[in-house]
Amino acid sequence: MSRPDARSRFIADLHAEVTAFSAFVELLRTEQAALEARDFDAVVQLSQVKPERIAALNELAFRRGTFLTAHSFAPDRNGMAQWLLAYGGAVQAELSRLWKGLLDLAAEAQAINRENGILIETRLQHNQRLLAALASGSQPALYGPDGQTRVVGSGRDLGSV
Repeated sequence: MSRPDARSRFIADLHAEVTAFSAFVELLRTEQAALEARDFDAVVQLSQVKPERIAALNELAFRRGTFLTAHSFAPDRNGMAQWLLAYGGAVQAELSRLWKGLLDLAAEAQAINRENGILIETRLQHNQRLLAALASGSQPALYGPDGQTRVVGSGRDLGSV
């Protein structure tokens, strides 16, 4: 095994990963609420924060994988489970609960993200149908250079009908 300080850093990173994932799940819930409320300013603000949060999660996952690989374990769920059995020590049960919590948070984040994607797709389809309906009118009304409404094709000003 590694020196105790490497194990301690690994465990601290695991705690940090759970905290970061918990915050990310909350961010996704906030995004979902903003999408449902059609608060597009909030959605834009959240979309600027998400990449930073994802990068932090990726960094923590990378460090976990690197640690496991350096200790002859696969850098995946199975490798983590094996490490917990082999080196969890006196805190194995606590670390196992922490690991399960992380997996649960990751699954929750995936589900919320999928729901948010469906919300976005639904809004996009609605907007596309609306635009298509507006564009398909038999005689769409347009604004002329003078700001007055004009019907395309008739050549007549709506005011003189």
